[in-house]
Amino acid sequence: MSVAPEPQAAILVVDDNGARRISVAWALESLGHRIVQANSGEAALHEVMAATFAVILMDVQMPGLNGYETARLIRMRSECAHTPIIFITAHAADEAQIPTAYESGGADFIFGMIVPAVLRAKVSFFVDLFVKSCELERSLSEVTVLSARFRDSEVRSRSVLDHVADGIVTVTDEGVIESLNRAASELFGYTEGEAIGQPFFVMFDIVSHEAARRSFLDQQVRSCATEWLGRRKDGSTFPMEFDLTHVQLGARRIHIGCLRDISERQTYMDSLQYQALHDDLTDLPNRTLFGDRVNHAVRAAVRLAEPLALLVLDLDEFKTVNDTFGHQHGDVLLKLVAERLAGCLPDGDTVARLGGDEFAILPLGPTDLAGAASVAWKVQQTLEPPFLINDHAIDVRASIGIALVPEHGDNVDDLLRRADLAMYDAKRSGAGYAMFAAAQEEIPVRRLALLGNLRRCIEKNELVLHYQPKIDLATQQVIGVEALIRWNHPSGRMFMPDEFMPEVETSELMIPITAWVVDEALQTLGAWRREGYDLTMAVNLGARCLAPGTGLFEMVDDLKIRWGIPPGNLIYELTEGAFVDTAVPGLLERLQDMDERLSIDDFGTGYSSLAYLQRLPVAEIKADRSFVMGLTTSTGKEDTAIVRAIIDLAHNLGVRVVAEGVEDEDTMNLLIEYGCDEAQGYYFSRPLPPADLEQWLQTSPYGLVRSGSLNQVATGAAMSDA
Repeated sequence: MSVAPEPQAAILVVDDNGARRISVAWALESLGHRIVQANSGEAALHEVMAATFAVILMDVQMPGLNGYETARLIRMRSECAHTPIIFITAHAADEAQIPTAYESGGADFIFGMIVPAVLRAKVSFFVDLFVKSCELERSLSEVTVLSARFRDSEVRSRSVLDHVADGIVTVTDEGVIESLNRAASELFGYTEGEAIGQPFFVMFDIVSHEAARRSFLDQQVRSCATEWLGRRKDGSTFPMEFDLTHVQLGARRIHIGCLRDISERQTYMDSLQYQALHDDLTDLPNRTLFGDRVNHAVRAAVRLAEPLALLVLDLDEFKTVNDTFGHQHGDVLLKLVAERLAGCLPDGDTVARLGGDEFAILPLGPTDLAGAASVAWKVQQTLEPPFLINDHAIDVRASIGIALVPEHGDNVDDLLRRADLAMYDAKRSGAGYAMFAAAQEEIPVRRLALLGNLRRCIEKNELVLHYQPKIDLATQQVIGVEALIRWNHPSGRMFMPDEFMPEVETSELMIPITAWVVDEALQTLGAWRREGYDLTMAVNLGARCLAPGTGLFEMVDDLKIRWGIPPGNLIYELTEGAFVDTAVPGLLERLQDMDERLSIDDFGTGYSSLAYLQRLPVAEIKADRSFVMGLTTSTGKEDTAIVRAIIDLAHNLGVRVVAEGVEDEDTMNLLIEYGCDEAQGYYFSRPLPPADLEQWLQTSPYGLVRSGSLNQVATGAAMSDA
């Protein structure tokens, strides 16, 4: 009789934090057991399918599947139904989640900092239980082998076999059923009398029958474990695992087949595979499955010399939907978009969600540029009707990029990257869709070079501020100055804001450059005050500046003290988009409590900010130049209506209106007629360096002459031209 090996205990450590995972493994190393590490819930599921573990240590907070979800999936596997799981969390506040932990199959909980001695004690307890359980199973296994050797004792062997959960069948060398236990009879629907004497392979599906028979004849001398399709007496089939063991009893050899229904396990594995290949929100194929299909399609297209197209699309202004209506609305919108996309294309086309609001399309069969453009047009037409979500009609537009095989690549990475670049080109141009062009790959390179130079522009004193006057239309005198940033590039060229600020606003440079603008503007403001001009300064803030932890407001308070700027002399100027982003917790309260006033820049070009006009101390709104400059043109009726509506709205709320882009006297007179409060533009003055502005204040008919008492002059500081 062969003796089963001593059981070896294995411990599974699941944590997405590599440092914490290694420290736990190090703390348990002295126990002498095998330690397996997994960096995610998905990786843990893969490990438990391949091995048995004495205990599992599970982190609670992980991306993708969290600890509780992973534990529930592990419990679905019958072999792991009783494996102890110890949850680990760094937050003591998570004690409220203990019921959830136990419901998902947890056996213990470790809070806060991990103490190696405590960890080893808890793990040792469960490992000891595992070892004792394995020893008991080992003993039972030996009893089963002994009972097989004593087949002459019919009562003893029948009693053992009928209490085994798996189906057991003994088979002759010729493949004929000699006996079967109760579980096998129930599994296949045959009585003992019906089964004995029948070919063993009657229990296999007809597709598997011949292959299983050959396998049996070829492998009689050794054990094997295989998966087949079982067939019941009523003709129904099911996935079946078949273990065959050969036992020599003196001169006689018998074959013992162990058969078990693995439908539940197969369903579980299919479910895991489906989850791994599909997006959990939209149920569309995910990036992994899409990439696999693209690679197959590319190989076929190259082999047959046929054209192939790949499309990537991104929803325009999707972030605005999330910020305005909440992420739940955003998720619903993504589901509805997915349904429309899948519904408007042929069944053979693949529509996938790559992540966020980005989707991809792989048309079935040969597709050239004309065919890809037709798909793009169909997608845009499909998204044209508004989406109705909780009585809100939401308009959605998509920017689409197209990459072709073989012109733009022959693998999924190159094709997706180049379709992405084409999509961003379509978004910038507003064309709706665009095909990849080689020049698009130069844009990221130029952007990196630009950002590299920008990182050095502050320390090299290359940034400067120019100032443009703001005129009170009632008194016809200057009441403010807007500060506009310029970059005096080492090449000798003066860069305007729209040439570099878009890159700054999406990078980590936004905070230090904003800090420089505030410091420079307040320093100049302090100098003007000492010369007899009482000025106030409005600083333009982007959404990135409003994020928690920037320390921006504290820095501004320090600079005001440093340059002698009294309370109330500073105005924060935000775009409408930045106002939408002020949903950051605690930020609205901070803005409401501060001494400074708020101004909304480029009003009318972005998003609806009416709620913020009521909730925040908004001092002024600036009507965008695109409306103001069209007032005196032959097609300016719509612009006139918009400007008048902005003025009426602001005045009803007690807010002043500043018109940007005034370039002639007729425009100024119309604004006075409409009741606009302030104006700025080339008609009054271009942006000027500080010394030139002081000269303008002395000589312009709209300027101010210094006197012993300080004049009231409002200054606006922004980082983009009006």
